[in-house]
Amino acid sequence: MIKQNLHDYLLDLDPMPDELKNGLIRNELIRFVDSQISTSHHNHKVLILTAGMIPDRIYFVEKGVVRGYIDTENGKEKTIFLWDDHSIMTDVESFIHRTPSNIYIEVMPNSILTSISYQQLNNIFESFPYTKRILNRLQVYQNEYSHKCFYNFAKPSAWERYQELLKRYPHVEQKVSKETIASFLEVTPQYLCKMIKENK
Repeated sequence: MIKQNLHDYLLDLDPMPDELKNGLIRNELIRFVDSQISTSHHNHKVLILTAGMIPDRIYFVEKGVVRGYIDTENGKEKTIFLWDDHSIMTDVESFIHRTPSNIYIEVMPNSILTSISYQQLNNIFESFPYTKRILNRLQVYQNEYSHKCFYNFAKPSAWERYQELLKRYPHVEQKVSKETIASFLEVTPQYLCKMIKENK
């Protein structure tokens, strides 16, 4: 089932705490979580995290694309993550452990994000102590996402990796630049254009 909201991820606790089996308590928690969540609309590219910062928010991509990248030793950007619709997004390890991140996170134009801050998440834990299991869920999600990215793109040829990219992120070529796609596939933009032309 596609998760439509940030609270769908935050409350995806397995096994479900006994408290949440009570509909009234669950609805109270959902209302409280929703009161802590903010929505932002991005019409232009914007950096919401830079390397060296401690991430202060967890984001949910309601619409659009967000990329995570690092600076390589030769001064070029290497795209290591792409998050699209219905993805939860942040540097989870840095967020949880309050350590500086080594990645940049850039929102693409025409994206809508919902988010919750570290302090707001702690407000939830204080009011509903059994929800601390959320942190474990976030770490599991991060591990699953990282593994999926590796599995999808650990392909022998750039063309196969490109096909996997299009399958995993429909219409991504209309949402991000060829430079970003080439960086993600670990090829040059020139090679990407040549490869697409040759395989049409």
